[in-house]
Amino acid sequence: MTARTTNRDGAGERPGLQLAAWTAGLGLLVAAGWLFLTPHAWSTLYERDLPAYQRAIDVFAAGGDPYQPSQVRHAHGLPFIAPPFVWFLYRLAAHTPLRAMFSALLMGADVISIMALPAILSRLLLGPGLGRIALGAGFYFTAFLGAGVFSGLVVNNGTPLYALIAFGLIPAVTRGRWLWFHLAVALATAFKPFYAAFWLVPLLADGEAREQWAVGLMAFGAAALSYLAPLLLAPKLMAAWIHTLLTQVVGDDRLGDNLLGAMIAARHSAAAAYEAQLAFSAVLLGASLLLGRLGRTPRIAALLLAAVFLDPRAMRYDLSTAAIPLLAVVAGAVSAGRSGPMIQSVVAVVLAAAMIWFSKDTPADGFLYAGIAVAALAATIIGSGLGPPASPAPRR
Repeated sequence: MTARTTNRDGAGERPGLQLAAWTAGLGLLVAAGWLFLTPHAWSTLYERDLPAYQRAIDVFAAGGDPYQPSQVRHAHGLPFIAPPFVWFLYRLAAHTPLRAMFSALLMGADVISIMALPAILSRLLLGPGLGRIALGAGFYFTAFLGAGVFSGLVVNNGTPLYALIAFGLIPAVTRGRWLWFHLAVALATAFKPFYAAFWLVPLLADGEAREQWAVGLMAFGAAALSYLAPLLLAPKLMAAWIHTLLTQVVGDDRLGDNLLGAMIAARHSAAAAYEAQLAFSAVLLGASLLLGRLGRTPRIAALLLAAVFLDPRAMRYDLSTAAIPLLAVVAGAVSAGRSGPMIQSVVAVVLAAAMIWFSKDTPADGFLYAGIAVAALAATIIGSGLGPPASPAPRR
């Protein structure tokens, strides 16, 4: 009798099928290395965001304010645009021994995060087996024209926040316990408001999630308080943050790699760009509400994909978190929800090759990426109408 392992759906799976995942994963990792070595402007990305954070710490230590552009002008031209909650955290850290090791700590968190993210998401969304983890890692580093490589190079504080959210998914997916996920999203939202989109996942992941609404509202309230408290108690600080955000992000067209940035890069008017992003967000929200017939794990993957793209200013380090959910969604749609390592491997190679071939390494790539996300969600919704009803959530 041929030995078999058990996948997440309980069906038998020949160990030899993992070879396809290993082969595709290692091949994609080689492609990621090729992307890094090709003459893109990768060298300018190395630790691109880290100086802005360290400069903010140094400015605080000197008694200054990093919201003032003139005081952080040496940080590779990047502004400090974190909200007041983070402003207070950085000011506190500047007057502790953390100041001397701040960059090293953030660098370490970045390295751990880019290893943990593909491992966790691959195991939860693609299925068991080291081959699938290798496949997920390969796709993580090559999808969206090397988004995972980008994430590792720039050292943005968003990458560790995504890793915390991924860790929170472990008890959520395996045991239906969402508390740690709620806490991770609340902390991430205090750092960057658009992380709040991840609350779509616990609210829509299970057929009956009434208890999640109460916990979600409490977690959202805690995150909202990090903005309301400065608004009420330090309105000048809040005004300085909003001014810095609008000036340095909107004024300088630092609008990311999503549809909004693509519209601006294509020289559409600001009004048309924001209207297009609003329409895109409405499509994503509508799709999220139509996932009820999907199995639970594919539904979570689709919701994660939608949550990342709901950030209108999603950068490539944000899109890297959408890579493995995208792979899970497309592979599930192609195989009517029963994707194995072979199908996942083929889909990963085709998707990565398409994104590398058609991407232009400009913000206009947002048209391609947004289109892929919508097509993937539409295909899985259409396909789910032909399959069996969704499986129930695990008992708590």
